[in-house]
Amino acid sequence: MPAPDPDATAPLLAGFDESTMLTRGDLPGALITVFDTDLRLILAAGHALGRKAGSPIYREGRSLADAFPAELWRQIEPLCRSALQGDTRSRRIHTADGRQRLVIDVGPLASTTAIPATITSGVAVILDVSEHQPSDPPEGHPRERFEEVFQRAPIGTGLLDQDGCWVLVNQALCDITGYTAHELIRKRFRDITHPADVNNDAGRRLQLLDGEISAYQTEKRYFNAAGETMSALLSISLVRDHDGQPLHFIVQVQDISERKHLEEHLRHLADHDPLTGLRNRRLFEHDLKLQIGRCQRYDEQAALIAIDLDGFKQVNDLHGHKVGDEALKAVSRMLTRRLRATDLVARLGGDEFAVLLPHMDPEGAEIVTEDLMRVIATCTVDTGTTVVHLDASAGFALLHRLTRDDESALVEADRAMYAAKRARRASALHTP
Repeated sequence: MPAPDPDATAPLLAGFDESTMLTRGDLPGALITVFDTDLRLILAAGHALGRKAGSPIYREGRSLADAFPAELWRQIEPLCRSALQGDTRSRRIHTADGRQRLVIDVGPLASTTAIPATITSGVAVILDVSEHQPSDPPEGHPRERFEEVFQRAPIGTGLLDQDGCWVLVNQALCDITGYTAHELIRKRFRDITHPADVNNDAGRRLQLLDGEISAYQTEKRYFNAAGETMSALLSISLVRDHDGQPLHFIVQVQDISERKHLEEHLRHLADHDPLTGLRNRRLFEHDLKLQIGRCQRYDEQAALIAIDLDGFKQVNDLHGHKVGDEALKAVSRMLTRRLRATDLVARLGGDEFAVLLPHMDPEGAEIVTEDLMRVIATCTVDTGTTVVHLDASAGFALLHRLTRDDESALVEADRAMYAAKRARRASALHTP
């Protein structure tokens, strides 16, 4: 990831001189705070709004209520509490005399290490858009305050113009995307967004511009500077001028790639057998129900094969469970290689397997069933002292528009499989 450019912020703020800010209300008197569930400060960047010159940046542990006059805090507190409930909101508030007007954007921050993710804190971006600044303003040029606010913000934050180009970015946003501030400025967000996600929030964006909603959240995949696909949670609100016309989108970006990978891994574990990687019974029964639904509605034909390994208990008893596990994995690999990409294979438990064959007639189902028994017989496991040979019995049930449900289909396939097993045993007894 490229190292941050320490001088990058200055040219970004060049257009935000004091006279421009006072007339356009872009970002004067900005304050970013992160607060815990007790509404106490975890981190604050920017001078305290409404405080006299020389006031320090708020210290960790101080109550957020101390930052504002009681009149304003009564309006801000419900927004902050809503953020702790998972809401993202944007609102304009003001004192009764109209002398101080603020735009406040709040949103939740969740712990991505907890499963499921839990909200541990909130973030508030507060902009003073008063027509007249306090008579005793804080020390320091506004540019310095902006630099401090954006560079120290704990999450990626920036402004997008109406064309979707970044006009102001902070260091956290650069860290997330891997671009320097110079590289991001005047680059459109869609330029680094996955094509499938470019317009996934188009409807809500129009609602935001029309004033129907004050803010919204969306997920997008984007490409970082290294060309890798990442996942981000975006909180988007809108800054308007005194006439209510849109000026900039305020975008807060959280990288949720790790959380997404973990969620996908957990979904895989929930739906697949941990030993073989095949579908487990829960997912297979779900797929079977869908197939039966298609058979009933569209008069499709399919087949369900039940497979049981012969003598598998003896394999475990004689050679141990490790050899038994290797045998199950060998059968799983063989089934996966032997079948079509559209066929679904599952380990239902123990030494029981099942195969769902979409678009299959009776003759084809019989051929596939016999072929699977034949190739399972070629599976072997080398224990180091001997080679274990495997064998299996299999039977199938046809799925059609008269098939009642998944349970009856599994029972019918099991009956066919046990009939085949009995026939094999009887044949072996009569073989000289």
